[in-house]
Parts: sequence; structure tokens; C-alpha cells
Amino acid sequence: MSDGVAGTILLIVSLLLLTACLVLLVKTLQTVFRGQAAIWMKSLLNLEFKRVPCIADYILIAFGAGITILMQSSSITTSTLTPLVGIGLIKLEKMFPFTVGANIGTTVTGILSALAGSNIATGMTVAMSHLLFNLVGTILWFPIPMMRRVPLSMARFNGNMAADSKWYPLAYTIFVFFLVPGSLFLVSLGGPAVAGVFISLILLTILSLILLVALRLLRPSVLPGCLKRDPAWLPRTLMVSPPEELDSSADAVVTSSADLNKDAWWQGSAAWAAGWFVVMLLVVAVPSSQWASLHYTKFDSREHVGIGAWATCSKAFTKEANYMVPIQLCNSSQIADCFTNLTSKCAKEEFSSADGANVMYEKSWSACKANCTTEEWFAECNRIPCSGSSHAQQCYNVSAAVLQPFHVTYRHGRAWAAGSMCRPNKDILSNASALAHAGNLGITALVAGIVAQALLLLYVFLDGKRDMNLFLQASLVGFMCCWIFLVASWWVFADALEEEATAIIIHNSKKGAIVAGGKFKDIVANEVGIGFGFVIVAWVCASIAIAVISHRLYVTSVKALGPAAEAIEPAVQAPTPGQGAVDV
Repeated sequence: MSDGVAGTILLIVSLLLLTACLVLLVKTLQTVFRGQAAIWMKSLLNLEFKRVPCIADYILIAFGAGITILMQSSSITTSTLTPLVGIGLIKLEKMFPFTVGANIGTTVTGILSALAGSNIATGMTVAMSHLLFNLVGTILWFPIPMMRRVPLSMARFNGNMAADSKWYPLAYTIFVFFLVPGSLFLVSLGGPAVAGVFISLILLTILSLILLVALRLLRPSVLPGCLKRDPAWLPRTLMVSPPEELDSSADAVVTSSADLNKDAWWQGSAAWAAGWFVVMLLVVAVPSSQWASLHYTKFDSREHVGIGAWATCSKAFTKEANYMVPIQLCNSSQIADCFTNLTSKCAKEEFSSADGANVMYEKSWSACKANCTTEEWFAECNRIPCSGSSHAQQCYNVSAAVLQPFHVTYRHGRAWAAGSMCRPNKDILSNASALAHAGNLGITALVAGIVAQALLLLYVFLDGKRDMNLFLQASLVGFMCCWIFLVASWWVFADALEEEATAIIIHNSKKGAIVAGGKFKDIVANEVGIGFGFVIVAWVCASIAIAVISHRLYVTSVKALGPAAEAIEPAVQAPTPGQGAVDV
């Protein structure tokens, strides 16, 4: 897998994880703000001081800013309380200062990030621009009560439009955040003259539409007849003479419960969040080359090797490598040269126990590795005298870091040609088929997880509008299949670790390649990669989804059987007098 593809996958997965975590956090907070908590929030956010009418709004600004600083997201705080505004527990006029405070509080995240960056001056410039932009907006629209009517009226208008047309929020988002900025950017490429003409036309068109809507809603009498018509497709909010709603009256009172979504499946958040983690973990883990790995110490200086289900990757593959010939026994002068510097240092008092002494031992081994084996170096290291109580341990630590418990086979010729950093497993490993089986099972589990997650989301979003139990049952089957295939993938790979295998790797002398043989876990020094670890974590998440969905199906089945069981009358009734008597 190339760096570009890996980066793209990680970007997509990180965005999905971020979205899933934010949605889950909002769902959790909405679950908390129910019942008495919602009533408490109502009394807090509808704060008012009769003697000093304006002070409460500024307290709400500070409260919104403080909550946002703690949450590090204005979207979370406002999204959590929006349903309480929708059911009328919190006044829109009181939610406005809270939102203003949230917008100010969210700038603290940028300031903290700027202070933690390498270029503080540039970072703080951007962060302060963000802060000043929100402060200027607050000063412009909030202190003067008359100015507050503009954003509040716009909020009510957009809310009514969203209530009339479900497509409006999406269309509004696309128009405001994509079409308008994109159009302005494109026309700016044509130069100042072209940009000036087109931007003027765009702004004139938008202002004309705003003026037309305002006149239709406030002063329709000044418009000609053709502009006062109400087509059938027009949303009710934009109509000059909207039709009367059924059962509507001026004195109608709407009451709402503080217990939001009390009949909703509140455990569903845990189910679909676990499902998202299953899918995203497998997307990262299965195609990666991190099921197992060969990591070398810094003084070893060999390139690390990552082993995946289908490919093995290392920077060593970018250069041609030939098989090396066995290292011959080194003579006394060669081994003595390796320890020249170390021997002189060992004369110092308590040298081997001093901090940083390991560096001299590592340098001694590095000087020896081209001409002497590690076993020879270890024997000579233990033979020479050295002050301090850690000499033997230092010798052992260096040897243990570079020696691995496998047998070595030497070959002749070229091990691999220079080329791609990733090579098919069959060119490097003898157990490529077993690893491929584990990967194929992981892919199957990923497909089952995607299907199960899609069915679960359909159930969550459409439940209540139609009978979706069949979708939930199918989702349960999908997650169970995913669970089974993950267990099978884990079993196959764990079994491969215990099997005999061979691998072509670079010798620790870096003079060429060798064939390492033995149990696969010994070749990789028991270093199971994060890819295989993600498979195990995905299995745990799939278990959570299965448990939550099974509980939901059980509860719904009990509720469905409850009324039916109560409707069944006893089939046997008490006999009436004279009934059951036998004539003799």
C-alpha cells in the first residue's frame, strides 16, 4: 500500500471516527438532559432578573462560553440543547445568548492549539482573528435589543421553512456553505473587473430575493398581483395567504414533555457506535501490513518490516539485496578492535552502572557485526573486566536485542530486486497462504459488518415510521456473521503464529539477506501488530452490538406478546349450579 493510499484511508477513517464520537457524545448528553435534568436546564437557561433585566443574558453568554471551553466544541453544546428549544422548554430569546457564548468559547480551542504549536506567532494570529471575529459579531448583533431581532427573525424563518420542507436544511447548507463561496471563488479567478461584475450580480440577486420574501411576509399590499401568487409547490411559510391548518386556533396550547424521546431506543447509540467502530477498525486493520512486524533497535539500524495478510512491506525492499555468505570466525585482533573504546571506558569507576553506559556497549557491537558473530561478541564482552555491577547485564541486553530464536539458512544469488516497498507475501514468506486465509476472513467480516451497520442505521432512523423489526433482525444476523468470521480470522492467524515457516530478512550484520526459519512467532519475535490487535478490538465491538440488538429484539417481542397475552381469557370457567351433575 502506497503512502498516498494509506493517508487517504486514514483521513477517511479519522473523519468517520470523529463524526461517530461527536454524534455519540451528543446522543449521550441528550439522554442526560431528560426529565428533571431538562427542567433544571429550563430554569437555568430561562434565567431572568426583574430588577436588572439585561444582566441575565450576559450571564448566559458566560455560561455558554464556559461549557464550550469544557467540551471543546460549540456544536456539541448547542446541538444538545436544541431539542429543548424545539419542545418549548427553553425560549429562543434565551438560547441566543447561550449560542453567542458558545461561539466565543470555541475560540479557546484555537488559542490552546496555537500555544502548543511550533510557530506561536502565526498560530496566535489566526486564533486571535477567530476570537476577534466572534467578538465583533457579538458587539454588532447582541447589546442593542433592536439588533437582536435580525438573527432571531432569521432563526424563526429558517425554522418554519425546515418544518414546512424537509429538503430545506440540506438545500440551505449547500447554498450558503458551498454554492455561494464557490461562485465567489470562481469569479475571483477572472480578475478584478470580472469579479466585480459577477459579485455585484450575485449580491444583487440575493438581496432582491430577500427583499421579495420580506415584502410578501410583511407588506404584500405593495407588490403587484403576479408576485403575490401562492403556487402549490411553495412552502407554507412563504405564502402570502397560507391555507388554514386543521385543528388550529389562536388559543391552542401546546404542551411538551421534558422527557425527550422517552420511548426511543436509547441503547441504540451504543449499538450503532459499536458498529461504526467495527467497520472502521476493520477498514484500517485488514488491508494494512501490520498484522505482525519485525522492529529493530536503533543501534541495529536495519529497516523495520511490516507483515500483512497479503503483502510484506519494508524500506529494505527499495534496494536490491543478495544472499550473504556465512560470517567466518573472527581472529583475536578483530575482536580486540571492537572493544578498544569500551575497554578504556571500563577503567572508570562504576562505569557499567552509570547512565548512558549502554551506548558504548551498543557501539562496540556495531563495530563488530561486520566481522564477528553476535555470539562471539557476547563471549568476549563477558570476558573483559569492567567496573560496576551491571557489566554482565549490559552485555546480555545488547545481545538479546539483536539475536532472535530462529535458525538461519544461507543461500546464493539475489534475494530480491530493487523496487516497490511492499512485496507479495509469497515472495518473502513460506506461510503466505495461511496469512491470506486470515485476511480473506477479515474481508468477509468487514463486508458483513458494513451490511449489518447499514441495516441498523435504517432501523434507527426509520423506526416509528414503519415496522422495521425485520431490518433489526437482519442486522443482528449480519453482526453475528461478522463476529464468527472475526473469530475465524483470529484463529487462523494465531494458528499460523505457531506453525513452522521461513522468511527472507536482512541479517543483523547488514551484509545481505538470510532465510530465517522456525515458528512464525519466533521469526517475528512475538510482535503481533496493531492490525491484528484491531481485529480483536473489532470482535469485542461486534459482541457489544450483538448484545444490545438482542436485548432490543427481546424487549420488543415481550411488548408485542404482552397485550396479546392479556387478551386471552381463561378457557375453563367455573361450572354453574347443576352443571356437571350425572343423572342416575
